[in-house]
Amino acid sequence: LGLKGVSCVIHMDGRSCPVTIPIPGKHMVSNALAAAAVGRVLGLSVEQIREGLEKLQPVGGRFRLIETDKMTIVDDCYNANPVSVKASLDVLSCAQGRKVAILGDMFELGERENALHESVGSHAAQVGVDLLICVGARSRHTAEGAEKTSGCGQVMRVDTLDAVSYTHLTLPTNSRV
Repeated sequence: LGLKGVSCVIHMDGRSCPVTIPIPGKHMVSNALAAAAVGRVLGLSVEQIREGLEKLQPVGGRFRLIETDKMTIVDDCYNANPVSVKASLDVLSCAQGRKVAILGDMFELGERENALHESVGSHAAQVGVDLLICVGARSRHTAEGAEKTSGCGQVMRVDTLDAVSYTHLTLPTNSRV
């Protein structure tokens, strides 16, 4: 359903239950299946599980959509990690219009921190991000990963988010960020 969510059919107790999850991404289907299994163990009916999944709201900083007249912003910055960032980039790749990703440093990644940042940049290139803005010291590795991988449009490195302005984005009307 684009940025509006994902639909799936959950099969349990001999029933098929169509569900619309209001958060996008194929990974949300796996999350919904886990939640459904827990719900069944706790004695919830199939209908109660469907209703709960369809009322799902993201926590602050996790795939919160901010829509303006010129762009849609996806706020997915809370406790970002390589897996969550790649999932967000996958969703972004399915959106319409120009695709801009502004990615910052990820922390607490351990000794593989540089390689993990680089893998995120490579993934951004693979999914065809038009403009990748990498913010922070660690994110230089994200930029390097994108630059080494074909498919990425422009790559921009900045030290702080204050260095990025609306004019850097040069967004035409109805673009998506």
